[in-house]
Amino acid sequence: MKTLRHNHGEQGQTIVLVALSLLALFSMAALAIDVANLYVASTEAQQAADAAALAGAKVFVTSGYTSYPAGFGNNGWVCNGSTGLADYAAQSALAANTVAGVTPTMTTSCDFTQDENPTITVRVQRTGLPIFFARIWQVSSPSVSATAKAEAYNPSGGTASIATGIVKPFLVPNCPPSTTGTPNGNCGTTYSYVNPTDGSIASGISLGSTQTFTLPDQSSAPTGLPGPNFFYPIDFPAYPPTPACPVSSISACNNQTGNFPYYFDNIFCSNSNQLKCGDLVGGSTNNPVDTRFNGTNWNALQARLDKGVGCLIHSNSLASGACTPGAFAQDCFVPQGPGQPPLIRPGSNNPDSVLRSMSYISRSDSIVTVPLFDGRNLCWLSKAGGPCNYTAPIVGFLQLGIIEDTTGTGSFNAIILNASGCNPSASGQAVTGGNISSIPVRLVQSQ
Repeated sequence: MKTLRHNHGEQGQTIVLVALSLLALFSMAALAIDVANLYVASTEAQQAADAAALAGAKVFVTSGYTSYPAGFGNNGWVCNGSTGLADYAAQSALAANTVAGVTPTMTTSCDFTQDENPTITVRVQRTGLPIFFARIWQVSSPSVSATAKAEAYNPSGGTASIATGIVKPFLVPNCPPSTTGTPNGNCGTTYSYVNPTDGSIASGISLGSTQTFTLPDQSSAPTGLPGPNFFYPIDFPAYPPTPACPVSSISACNNQTGNFPYYFDNIFCSNSNQLKCGDLVGGSTNNPVDTRFNGTNWNALQARLDKGVGCLIHSNSLASGACTPGAFAQDCFVPQGPGQPPLIRPGSNNPDSVLRSMSYISRSDSIVTVPLFDGRNLCWLSKAGGPCNYTAPIVGFLQLGIIEDTTGTGSFNAIILNASGCNPSASGQAVTGGNISSIPVRLVQSQ
């Protein structure tokens, strides 16, 4: 008879193995958590760098640098690595993009080698990232970094066509009140914003200057050329089915009634209708001149213009006179000296409460894009009151900073911020600048 023998020396080894296995599993899980946190922080760092670079590059557009780099002289006003407008814009964007709950450090640098295509490079770094379980193995706190480069590109005078959406219904002739630059025969003795031959920016354009844009009286508009300071009202296609309008702090801007609401909507709201180089306007095109321009309802059109501009810039007083920072409801564009871009001061009715508390801002609802046409007369030359049945091509775009609506006159004042011109020989896919500009801003490097 055999006797069963128990190996008492092996008792409890299973428990030890299970404990060791659990320790290994917990260690791997703990490391996985730290690695995941590091991965999230790295993603946040890249997002912060991208946002900062794009914000900085937008300054190249709003400052007017891409239209007239020679006029800036000292590029340090635009970007110098610390106190330039692009640097400040990047810093503001960075403040809204934390990495692991903390604002990272940042360095900026700009490249102005190509005047029409400046770039800004942003590098962000977050050190001392929090770790939880890796500290058991005496691992030092890791850091993450990311780099992004963004550009602004003005295709004026090049081979690429230009297109943009959300333009305002002010059809401006390519006829600035200038005494230098490239003459435009359609404007009589005046000159041009963009060279009609190749679409390059005319040397006589006065960026940063204030200009009055006026809806001409119907009794004189059809007889002669539009000339400088005038514009035709475009009757953009109506919104389907309702306009995409912002909510305004001015109650009268939110409830428009009447027989002709569309022109107000096209000023105050965001019409997605796109225009591109060479598109025809006027006549029986999809973008005709508003029929009230030479009709009996001209006063209604003027009222819609005044109201629409006032609502667009958030001004409930339709103030006249110089736009003094801090004294008006709307944002103000403050001209600087030669070679310096205008600065934007927030108005008391700026809808963004955060922006209202800033000394200067880099975006504003008062910044709009308007189309340029070649300057010919779009109406009958023989009699007043005739229809605008002539057509004209789009030859470029202006970016304006509207600073005031002059009460009841059918006029508004604006600062010229930027310009882009169409080369008649351009072809291929059109360059699209986005919502408020014909000059695109994009990331060219993200790593």
